Amino acid sequence: MTEPASVIKLPPPLVRRFITVLLLPLLIVGIGGATEPVVKTDTGTKGYNCLLMGHSFFGPIAMQFGEHPARCGFPAHRQTVVVHGGANGSPGKLWASRSKDVIQAKELLATGTVDLLGLTCYTAVGSDISDYRNWIDLALQYNPKTRIFIQLPWSMYLGRTLAEYEAEVARGTVVFHQRIDQLRQIYPQTTFLFIPQAATMTALWRLYDQCKLPEVQVLHLDNKEDPRSCLFKDNIGHGGKVPIDMGGLLWLAIIYKVDLKTYQYSTNTQFDLKALAQEIAEQDSYCGLEVTIKTRQ
Repeated sequence: MTEPASVIKLPPPLVRRFITVLLLPLLIVGIGGATEPVVKTDTGTKGYNCLLMGHSFFGPIAMQFGEHPARCGFPAHRQTVVVHGGANGSPGKLWASRSKDVIQAKELLATGTVDLLGLTCYTAVGSDISDYRNWIDLALQYNPKTRIFIQLPWSMYLGRTLAEYEAEVARGTVVFHQRIDQLRQIYPQTTFLFIPQAATMTALWRLYDQCKLPEVQVLHLDNKEDPRSCLFKDNIGHGGKVPIDMGGLLWLAIIYKVDLKTYQYSTNTQFDLKALAQEIAEQDSYCGLEVTIKTRQ
């Protein structure tokens, strides 16, 4: 995967010199007037201070996710996003990097203020158990209550058929369920969550093939100048708008336990992508939604 070394630029030293998305609370208004945010009542937080690190199959979704927490009653949500292209966004490559943004990410963990660390993977590169442990050990050293999530990104497109794509996603899911099991055994007092991002793309691809996703004009684009909506923006497999939007919703359901089926937010699609993301989160036990989600009336 050939991509720029970092797709998010650091500004001059300000506010501890980190890229931090600060989100103000929004009032959600429906037909019947103002409504309370739809959240699980036992999350026990007004919002996490998140460090989110990965590649270009991770970063755009992290930014999209950041738009939601304040709308759902988590006004204290903060997030720092570090993105390096391709294999350089894997936990191992990031740990070894001497780039300014990675150094600052480690400094942020050393403040002890981060309570949610999000990482991804890149096939077999920089994604061994030891690569995750480096980041986890640093986070827990300064905040033993840090929660961890690992995102399984959707696979590269590379002209594959849906059947071939689904088979690869299934294999990757098994591997990372095992990885989560390993980490839970090593760190029994730490919460580990799994984000099955790959499952969202296979679900969307099936809808596209069934002509149930008219908002997506083509499966993939052959050149960057093509203005049509798509699932894959190129042959590598970078996601289009719909997969990224749905990805942010999946993170919201898993990280903040928001019941997407009652979340007043429009995806501008005929198919109910909120319900689909909720179903994906609930069907995979590694996502951590074992507790029934309750809606405040």
